[in-house]
Amino acid sequence: MSSYISGQQRPGVLTQAQDRQQQLKAGQIIHGKMMKALGNQQMEVQVGGRLLTAVVSGTFAEGEAKWFQVESAGNPIVLKPVKTDGTGKADLQQLLQSIGLSGNKEMKALLSSLISRQVPVSAEKLTQAAALLAGTPDKTEGISVIKLMMTRDLPLKESVFMPLLSANKGIAEPLSGLLNQVKSDLSVQASPKTSQIMTSIEEPLTKVMHDHTVQRMFEKMSAGPQASANQALTGLKDMQILPGQATLNNWMVPGESAQMMKGLEHIIKVLQGLPSTQVNQNELHQLQQTLKNAQQSAGSQLQNAQPQTAQVPQQSAQSQPNQLQGPQQQLAEAIIKGQSLILQIKPQSSLQSLQLLSLPPANANQPLSFLSTSKEVQSQLGTQTGSNAIQMVLKEVMQRLGTDYEARLSNPSSPPESAAQTLKAQLVSLLNMPGLTAQTKDSAEQVLNRLNGMQLMSAENGPQQQLMMQFPIQLGETRSDVTMKMNGRRKSDGTLDPDHVRVLFYITLSELKESVIDMNVQNRVVSLDIYNDSEHLNRVAEPFIPALKAALEGTGYAFSSVKFHSTKEVDPPIINPAEDALSSAYHKVDVKI
Repeated sequence: MSSYISGQQRPGVLTQAQDRQQQLKAGQIIHGKMMKALGNQQMEVQVGGRLLTAVVSGTFAEGEAKWFQVESAGNPIVLKPVKTDGTGKADLQQLLQSIGLSGNKEMKALLSSLISRQVPVSAEKLTQAAALLAGTPDKTEGISVIKLMMTRDLPLKESVFMPLLSANKGIAEPLSGLLNQVKSDLSVQASPKTSQIMTSIEEPLTKVMHDHTVQRMFEKMSAGPQASANQALTGLKDMQILPGQATLNNWMVPGESAQMMKGLEHIIKVLQGLPSTQVNQNELHQLQQTLKNAQQSAGSQLQNAQPQTAQVPQQSAQSQPNQLQGPQQQLAEAIIKGQSLILQIKPQSSLQSLQLLSLPPANANQPLSFLSTSKEVQSQLGTQTGSNAIQMVLKEVMQRLGTDYEARLSNPSSPPESAAQTLKAQLVSLLNMPGLTAQTKDSAEQVLNRLNGMQLMSAENGPQQQLMMQFPIQLGETRSDVTMKMNGRRKSDGTLDPDHVRVLFYITLSELKESVIDMNVQNRVVSLDIYNDSEHLNRVAEPFIPALKAALEGTGYAFSSVKFHSTKEVDPPIINPAEDALSSAYHKVDVKI
């Protein structure tokens, strides 16, 4: 299944349109247009975007379009006209009866939709579709998903059907609820391995907030006032992130110097790539000097290690850790400082510092210093000026979900450990554990299906692109699940155009409850339609419109309008990704992304 969710086009693999134009199969039902009579019952027939020569039983006029069943896919191709119902439409009942599916109203609805879209079908595919549909409680939703699978020429297998079905009903079953169920089931299976995985499967948003809080505590410890620094140090020791003997001047446990130097070098390059007017050049120079000193120290130790071992081995073994401690402490502080500088200038940047320091995972303790620092981080993300920080959190949350897990593994420039730390990787590891209870396995598979389904929903469909994501988010102290669906087209160079796009957001807020935001962007002009149960939302939101307009203009977009709709009077758009991918409703504007 990985080939369908890798997120990458494999060498030699044809696109969806090309794949559908390959050799026909016996039993397929196709729609063809008679182009030219060649004699001896042979005709030139246009099927989709190509012309083929086939033996056609019956007499037809040039330009006439008909439904045919492929009797032989050999040389020559033999086509037999499909019996019609008198109006020129294919006789669906007769087709279903021929494969033993007569009387199945769901299959009749499916076949009717596929034929109207001129999607090639076969007895084999219809039989597979019927088997998938039989085990689906919601037949309407199941039909939508199967139509998408057949239109995109995906295998009609349960391993593809179930993820797509899960993604299609994402609003009814939020991702955070599925994650909580996995954690609850794992808590019953107490073992070191399950405890480790339970920690890793923690909600991605929670992990992002936790890591940024720990980063802030390190900043306080390294450069804050004495009282604040001591509180941060005590908190980090209480959480067992730092050892009990750590001090303000000596808290770094000897680790991988090479990894730390490489990480600091990357941080310096990021800072050098930012506008020089925004970067404190003195602080940048200090980071560069720390890196230079560490590199020289490492080279000196490597050069002198062998003679020292030969002359006084016991003294060398005892003194080497102390010699390493100074440079490593400086490296660690420089990494924290450099990460802090990057976040101040570019808050949406990914957090790398904690991984570079190879610190142990925190325990369950949340001392007062952690809680107070966490509130500071949450407060920043809840302010209008924290929009860049919100962008950063969303980026990290989606990376930690690991929907691009397979793509990372196949990308030689992506370190394997980055993929291994994702939620998806942890779920795969969990499902391979022996002795897993049926309930835990089921809940883990549900989350994995959701992640795989979002990725499958986001696959390219010719020039059209649909992106489907669901993730937990925190705005200030409000936590919610956001479902986002984006429709657009790719530009000629294969990139996605941000000037033309339609985005739907479904979010539940503590005060406003369920809300739908429908955003349309045309030529970088933004219009919004907001749906909510409140009849007076426009009065509440009106004071914030100037700030919205200014924020859009600050990013190069123009504000057009915002309209508020009460869901008591108007039905909001419904996210049904499977139907949306097939519907032309989203093509009423030249949607691009």
